[in-house]
Amino acid sequence: MDARLGAVAMAALLLCGIGANVAAQTDATKAAVTACEAEVTDTVHQMRPRDAQQLEFIAAKRVLVPTQDDEIGVKGEGRYRRAAGGSVSFSYSCAFNLKTGKTSGALFNELGQTPAANAGTWQPDLSKLSPEDCELAVAALLHDRHPKSGNLAFNSSTRQLRQGANGRALLLGKGSMERGPGMRASAVNYQCEFDDRSGRMLQADASLD
Repeated sequence: MDARLGAVAMAALLLCGIGANVAAQTDATKAAVTACEAEVTDTVHQMRPRDAQQLEFIAAKRVLVPTQDDEIGVKGEGRYRRAAGGSVSFSYSCAFNLKTGKTSGALFNELGQTPAANAGTWQPDLSKLSPEDCELAVAALLHDRHPKSGNLAFNSSTRQLRQGANGRALLLGKGSMERGPGMRASAVNYQCEFDDRSGRMLQADASLD
């Protein structure tokens, strides 16, 4: 009987430990979602102060991805209603630090149709080219150049795909970014170079106007 009671007690302790771990993960997930969506909301309102109204996030589109250095990545989609009528959909991404409880900034892209490639026989495999990879690389590049920058936003409707040299594809686009806290947003022009066949991004560059 003693052996059986001991086994039952051990099982109960294990279940309690598992339950506590799941609860901790759930709390961390809720904190990440709350903080990131608050950061995205602030970014959208700062970038579109007169146009963005009734902003909402789509829970079914939300994805959480554990990353390195005790961070959780939050990605998803949302939409806001324009002052003049109609709605604008957007995608977003953000990183949440579990230790500090702070976000590392947020990116949002207003969803639109990517302009068609230049007319001709060149037809790249669009399924292999990732604008998101390009814009994440551009965001990292700009943050390295301007450590105090914030509120970076890309406008997907400005994306242009062009044929480059030596079997490469060029993705060009525009956005906006604040160089520092309280500063007026500057226009961002960026360009990424991809391998036309594999879709692997080779390099990214950006400039501020």
